[in-house]
Amino acid sequence: MKKLFLIFLFVIICGLLVKSQYTVLGFDTIKFNKDWELAAWLYEYEYHTQMAVDKYSRQMENAVGDWFSYKQDGVWHTICGKQVENKFIIFKNIISDSIDNYTDYVGPYDTTKVTACGIAISKAESYFQLVRDTANIYFNSFVQYNPDQTICVWFFPALQPSGQAVYGCEWQYIFNKNAKDLIKQQFFINHITGVWIGKPRELWLNYRNTDFPTLGSLFFAFSFCDYFTRIRIDTRLITSTITKGVDDNYDWKHSLK
Repeated sequence: MKKLFLIFLFVIICGLLVKSQYTVLGFDTIKFNKDWELAAWLYEYEYHTQMAVDKYSRQMENAVGDWFSYKQDGVWHTICGKQVENKFIIFKNIISDSIDNYTDYVGPYDTTKVTACGIAISKAESYFQLVRDTANIYFNSFVQYNPDQTICVWFFPALQPSGQAVYGCEWQYIFNKNAKDLIKQQFFINHITGVWIGKPRELWLNYRNTDFPTLGSLFFAFSFCDYFTRIRIDTRLITSTITKGVDDNYDWKHSLK
């Protein structure tokens, strides 16, 4: 994560409960729930990465590299390192505890997976550099080692220095298990829109050129649902609406058009 942004107060993931989906004919609730769970993981990833960067980056002025996080045995690790040829040199391995203390980690970890993730995010950053150089917005990166031994790297808009949240574009790169080969790359670009965070109001996200909420739209909803009375993701076929109830839980409703 090369460009920093201000992060909102972290919402503990286990406290952000989503009630059962309303059944809509033709709507894939299994996929939706899986993507929503991944959006929650991305939010937690972003939080721990940013906290570690904020604490350690000033101490590491001569160690410019790529930052990423992963979760092992219930503990979040944040890595700073740099790809050198086919190796990934780790400058820092940082862990956080339950009260958000961030400290250096010197214990065992899966070096094969960590190295592969580091190489994957380094390669993806090089592929994505043209977008960074030409787009007038800031992005954050995310990496995940999947159960099928592929590695996914995503790029989503960060909270901008202006205080605007941005939606409408997202990129994904998929690598093989050692990040040697790029298997697939895909992107979604819609009407890129900036939204001011301030007075609570209803927010409509325009995704009418797709049939299903994208991962980026769900990540946006997860990140900012506390700041709006409700958020509607408006796709070509269905409108998905998240609303916060009086019990502080979140309820999704899907309405067929």
